[in-house]
Amino acid sequence: MHRIATLGPKETFSDMATQLYIKDESTPCDVSYFPSLSETFNAIGKNCDVGVLPIENLSEGYVQVVLDHLLDTNLVVIAELLLPIKFSFVAQCQDISELTDLYVQFVAQGQCSEFIHSLDDVKLHTTQSNMESFLLAQQAGAGAGAIIPHHVLDMVGKNTLVKENVTNYENNQTRFLVLSEKEQPRLKDKAYKTTLVVRNDKDCPGVLGNIVNAFAQQKVNLTSIMSRPTKSQFGKYHFFIDIDGHQEDDNIKQAFKLIRSEYPLTIIGSYIKAEG
Repeated sequence: MHRIATLGPKETFSDMATQLYIKDESTPCDVSYFPSLSETFNAIGKNCDVGVLPIENLSEGYVQVVLDHLLDTNLVVIAELLLPIKFSFVAQCQDISELTDLYVQFVAQGQCSEFIHSLDDVKLHTTQSNMESFLLAQQAGAGAGAIIPHHVLDMVGKNTLVKENVTNYENNQTRFLVLSEKEQPRLKDKAYKTTLVVRNDKDCPGVLGNIVNAFAQQKVNLTSIMSRPTKSQFGKYHFFIDIDGHQEDDNIKQAFKLIRSEYPLTIIGSYIKAEG
């Protein structure tokens, strides 16, 4: 039985993405829930066979803590998932003017910033997961509210104040990665993406331009580039890159060869491209 690590508790968006992944799996799976993204990541290859982690939100961009873990890992990406994201507000009070405390997950905070900024004189509590926000608000009692996944509204009590869809953008989505120690075999007639890291260990100009030119010469489509500080000195960055295609494609091999002649390159994985 496969053990899958994901951010808990149950009913988080990470849990929903995990259940979506399990539907396509032929092997029985058991889900293990962890209280933070770092603990989830660190469980992969130890307590669990695979892990499902959020990597990018449509409006808020990349999840930085996951990027930092990917920089120094031997794990590989074996799949990606796209999940619609919709938040609602709930509170244990009769009117929103009675709200004193709001619990919100650190990523959800940005995705619901317009609603949060509309609240006056409310103490904000940042949590590790959306369901943690819900549970803490329940424990806090009168005057406490939470930003929660829209799909768990049926868990809310009858006397609870509810405001549906407080998300900034109507078409909000989050991209999740499935990580494992082992690569998946390539399937025919499937569209693939590849994720890689190019390390900027040299202090020289033109690094990003050289990388982009190498892919352009081989007609490789870049779908995203994200820089992260090397944490060694200001002005030096590593580059996380997503491209269309599989690492075994001839043109991608040639592009990698050009880049590796100047910079260290690590392939994090090639995986079937998720459909929106």
